Amino acid sequence: GFSVISLWLAGHVIESDVAEYHAYALQALTPPIFHQWPQEYPALAQFVFLFPLLLPGSYRISFAGVTLAALAGLLQTGMTRHGPGWALKLLGYLTLGTIGLFSQRYDIIPALCAFWALDQAQQQHWKRAWMGSVLGFGLKLWPAVLWPVFLVQEWRETGHIPGKHLLFSVGAAGLLLVIPALLSPHQAFTAFRYLLDRPVEYESLAASLTTVFGHPHLFHAFGSLNVRDHGLAHAFAFILTLLGGGLGLAVLWAQKTGRVDLTDAALLAVLLMLLTSKVFSAQYLIWLAPCLALKKGNGALVLAFLATTLEYPIAFVIHPVPNWPQALLAMVAIRNGLLLIGGITFARRAWHPQGVTDVSPLTDLAGVRSHSQ
Repeated sequence: GFSVISLWLAGHVIESDVAEYHAYALQALTPPIFHQWPQEYPALAQFVFLFPLLLPGSYRISFAGVTLAALAGLLQTGMTRHGPGWALKLLGYLTLGTIGLFSQRYDIIPALCAFWALDQAQQQHWKRAWMGSVLGFGLKLWPAVLWPVFLVQEWRETGHIPGKHLLFSVGAAGLLLVIPALLSPHQAFTAFRYLLDRPVEYESLAASLTTVFGHPHLFHAFGSLNVRDHGLAHAFAFILTLLGGGLGLAVLWAQKTGRVDLTDAALLAVLLMLLTSKVFSAQYLIWLAPCLALKKGNGALVLAFLATTLEYPIAFVIHPVPNWPQALLAMVAIRNGLLLIGGITFARRAWHPQGVTDVSPLTDLAGVRSHSQ
């Protein structure tokens, strides 16, 4: 059912991202080949964009097929150790929060790399774990948040700091960035510069705080809607960045001292990144869902996924309506509030696994628990 709906939406609800991927693929093949790379994505993503050109049919449908193949690979990876309950929970989260855009974004592919890396780390296959996270980093940067978690966990289990694995990961990641720069020097490190230069995106927690405490204005730049309010949005983004760094260190310390396990630490790292970054898009929930399906759910996180679909794409389908910008920002603020509450609830449960219970009827998505609990 999920696959059928995704394919139907890919053919009937046209979004601009796939057209952008197609344009990048065609530019890469325009002589001199591979002298044009994606501006906002790491260079390795170019090969994801090129692959649908090898398949029959329209680029849009072929790309949707690639995303569903990656989902099949993810399901196979997870079900091997965590059983069908995990798969049902994953599909539940993806249906609630990402069904409207799943087949028109490539985020499932780096999510597959990151989850496979975590799965290997859980089995203490450290070389594979680091390699998987590096590959994910080469596709969309964010899996690098797993490196500190892997470093601490391997340190705990082996008794020594895994310097070789860390150096390998940093070196391999650097190589993935440098090779495209050699072919096209003027595009060196564009993904990093693009990220640093971006304003505060309207879906971020910083934007929601600006909505609550200020009078934000929406504007379009860097391919997305953003907010500004005489510097207030950037101030919130800066404070959240510092807070995220501090809380991230606290998670690593708790992991090092045995207060939280590997899976909890990885999930908290991703949650912190989503909540404290100045950039947040609805498809980022695809990153969170595979790890979240490993753990007992809670009502706030389930509602946060549902609210995301209401905010995008549904709110954009009914646009324009009176006071639409204010209504959109209010919906995002509610979603971020639910995500924050859900994250805090999960963190309390991770720190005190025996002392915190959740009696919400939405506690366990799809009424099942994964075999890993």
